[in-house]
Amino acid sequence: MEVEVLLFGAAATREKSDRVTVVVGAEPTVRDVLTALHEQHPDLRFALPSAEAGRLAVNQSFARGEHPIRAGDEVALITLVGGG
Repeated sequence: MEVEVLLFGAAATREKSDRVTVVVGAEPTVRDVLTALHEQHPDLRFALPSAEAGRLAVNQSFARGEHPIRAGDEVALITLVGGG
């Protein structure tokens, strides 16, 4: 299954895009998508030092671990934001 992941801020700047696609198994979880991001998009490793350190929002709500990802879900990588 391919999952499109929305990017914001420094992650979008680094990838030169507001989204990336990862290839995962047939019934992926948040953990699977984070692992795929870490492995398939090395330029995002600054935001994902490990798959456990990343945060995803699924359908505009934070999701973790074994939360399932289904076809058509909106998936977004949530990175730390600085400013003041």
